[in-house]
Amino acid sequence: MIKKLILFIIFNTVSSLNLQPDTIQIRTTYNDFIKKMKHHDFNKIYFNPELSTVYTEDKDDDFVFTTDINPFVTSKIVDTAITTDTQLLFLKHPKPLFPLIDPISAFFILSIFFSILRGIFRSGGSSNPMNSLFGVNDNISVLKDKLNVTLSDWGGSKEVLEECIEIVSYLKNDTIYKKVGAEIPKGVLLDGSPGTGKTLLARAIASEASASFIAVSGSEFVEMFVGVGAQRIRKLFVEARKNKPCIIFIDEIDAIGRQRGQNGFLGNDEREQTLNQLLTEMDGFNKNDGVIVIAATNRKDILDSALLRPGRFDRLITIPLPDTRSRKDILNVYLKNKKLDKDIDVDTLADLSTGYSGAELKNLINEAAINAARSGQTIINQKNIQDALEKIAIGIIKKIDDRSDEVKKRVAIHESGHALMALIFNSYFNLQKVSIQATYSGAGGYTIFTDKPEISEGGLYTKDILKKRLIIALGGKAAEEVYFGNDFVSAGATQDLNQANQLALNMIEKFGMGNKLQNFYKQTENLGSPKYSDNTRNDIDKEVAELVDEAYEEAKKIIVSNKDKIDMVIDELIKNINLSGYEFGLIVK
Repeated sequence: MIKKLILFIIFNTVSSLNLQPDTIQIRTTYNDFIKKMKHHDFNKIYFNPELSTVYTEDKDDDFVFTTDINPFVTSKIVDTAITTDTQLLFLKHPKPLFPLIDPISAFFILSIFFSILRGIFRSGGSSNPMNSLFGVNDNISVLKDKLNVTLSDWGGSKEVLEECIEIVSYLKNDTIYKKVGAEIPKGVLLDGSPGTGKTLLARAIASEASASFIAVSGSEFVEMFVGVGAQRIRKLFVEARKNKPCIIFIDEIDAIGRQRGQNGFLGNDEREQTLNQLLTEMDGFNKNDGVIVIAATNRKDILDSALLRPGRFDRLITIPLPDTRSRKDILNVYLKNKKLDKDIDVDTLADLSTGYSGAELKNLINEAAINAARSGQTIINQKNIQDALEKIAIGIIKKIDDRSDEVKKRVAIHESGHALMALIFNSYFNLQKVSIQATYSGAGGYTIFTDKPEISEGGLYTKDILKKRLIIALGGKAAEEVYFGNDFVSAGATQDLNQANQLALNMIEKFGMGNKLQNFYKQTENLGSPKYSDNTRNDIDKEVAELVDEAYEEAKKIIVSNKDKIDMVIDELIKNINLSGYEFGLIVK
């Protein structure tokens, strides 16, 4: 019924009112027009097909407001019509509609038409046709007693858990805090890399506190029409106040919370009005006792400063990628309901998964379970997990190898070069595996090594460590040159060169590890353009080239002095396809 009504409004002339330009007696200004709308002086508002003229039916006289097509003016009228419950109608032109409409007008009419359809499907037959027209969902989903998740389901840092437990106590025992004069935080910002469990924590906090939970995404508030996002924010907080204690969770808040006026162009009125409304609701005239806003982002650096000030988001919880202990806890969470072989070593698995987020660890265990099921097993063993690790890190490995012996030997030489460097620098790195198996990601073979736990956990990478990583990255190309000569080095080192040059660039631009640019740090303008001169750019390029060239020469020296050992490794690799780091070390020693 709603669908038929809306289509009738768009494509049919309202016969009860004969509006023609020559019968209109009064013409008004834009400001007076909006003022009259807000005072409910109009019963109906009509757009002509070109959207260049707005006709109105009011209580006393007929007004017409004429303007050039302007997105702000059109959307402002639409926004005001929504907030004042004024009916919007569109007149049918006596001549064919679309050939007579200029492209800008056609854009608005088509946008309105598709907004209608989207609103119908999104609202599921909302009782308010105007809300259906502009895609505003009347039904805000409020979850309570259905979350089925606790803080123990998040296996990360204990310090982060303590912060979350404190928020639970705010909601459950606010009287204690009020007695000592402490104010309950109005907002909590969860900042962390993707997959670190921000949404899980928000749901767990609501579940532990027995609070209502309203979850929305920042992108849900961004619409073409000005005011729609702000209206949704108002509606969101009204619903939260009805269901106290309540947690409003806004995922990816950077979609509406970006710094205002920093993009070099005219501001997005819809996004900024939505942000302004959020700022007002969080710390304005309305009381939000029992309502806490939890927001998640991985781009805190671009958020508006007004959003981050005390009184809005009082508490910032940074959720880092898990350390070794946290990875072990997370792995235990995901392994507890699975049947495991006794040979699985969670400590070793935690060491091998350095840099993995909680979501990636969950995916790792799931891949291992799939590997076991594919083999007809009901118990997950160490090989299932090892294969899952390699699949995630390397890609799908080809089971059938049709390459010639000459190609396999070249790949063995290349990978032996990488592996030898990692083995020699064993005070910094652990060599895990060397293989000449081809993968569907384009690699002819691969070498897996990890940083020593004390380095990866401490995070203090010195210039010497990073230079050693450069040498490892270039070891494959260096081995090919030593064995085949400079003119016969293959293109297989393309990815190695990319990694080496990117690492060297970071060393100069971010870590201040250059010779001339010892205290340099890259800074950019708002649009990403660098703040330094062309001369500085040339210095950066020169320093990067020097780092990479120096590492390559060092790699070649190491290959030459250990060529007899590499010869033995090459034969073993061709014979066995794979060598563990331990087996590789035995052959070299």
